[in-house]
Amino acid sequence: MNDRVARLRIGPYLFLRQMQGGRVADRWLAVHEGDDTSHVVHRIPVRSDDQARVLEAIRPLSHLDHPHILPIEQVSVGSVGGGNAWIVAPFTGTHEGLLNLADLLAAKGGRMPLPEAERALVQLLGASRYAHVLGCRHGAIAMNEVLVDRGGSLAVELYGVWHALRARQGAAAEVVRDEVRSIVEIGYQMLTGLTADEPRIPATRLVRRLDRRWEDWCRAGLDAAGGFPSVDAALACLPASVSDVVAEVKSTPVRTVFNRLGRALRSR
Repeated sequence: MNDRVARLRIGPYLFLRQMQGGRVADRWLAVHEGDDTSHVVHRIPVRSDDQARVLEAIRPLSHLDHPHILPIEQVSVGSVGGGNAWIVAPFTGTHEGLLNLADLLAAKGGRMPLPEAERALVQLLGASRYAHVLGCRHGAIAMNEVLVDRGGSLAVELYGVWHALRARQGAAAEVVRDEVRSIVEIGYQMLTGLTADEPRIPATRLVRRLDRRWEDWCRAGLDAAGGFPSVDAALACLPASVSDVVAEVKSTPVRTVFNRLGRALRSR
């Protein structure tokens, strides 16, 4: 990274170094000079004649407040480097950088024990349910868009930003269905170690002593002709052991779970 980038700043945020980019934006590690906290600044190229629309599209997403949606702390358009939108979010990583769910799954050998996979699904479905009630949608969620913090908790990065910035967003019902299906796909891969591509092997053939209800849930959620039409429908069909956790999440938000994941993260 050159010295010019290192000297960039947005308000109190001083850029330190460029990081690996995400799906939507380039990333920089930055420090808030007032309170000495670490943050990630995301850069999205924006045409000068489109800045007002971009700001209006992102603004509602900055009000999302859920433990498993990475908060948007500040949005600025055109303030640095001309035609760019800058989004500031918390830094959830370590000195080695950010850790996403795809990287963590690979580090664990490609699959997770059922209790960890259950909790991941509860967190992701809970985040989507919260956002959908407020009229916000993300569309299909990829594992590399899900960050894992130092306590092992998951958070969707830049929730809804890509969808909000698209000129043609598509029917809301279809976007919701795609989002829910993607979470089922993540669940299938966490359980089995395989992607949910066709021809798909039943989960019960890949995971020893897996409850048949998990296979039923995966099959219903991944049905190419249907799938779950909403998060509530997906939650209603989850096995009973997970339903108990869902009820707990609804009454008291769980901010730090995945004890094993936390230990793995701290050992990196």
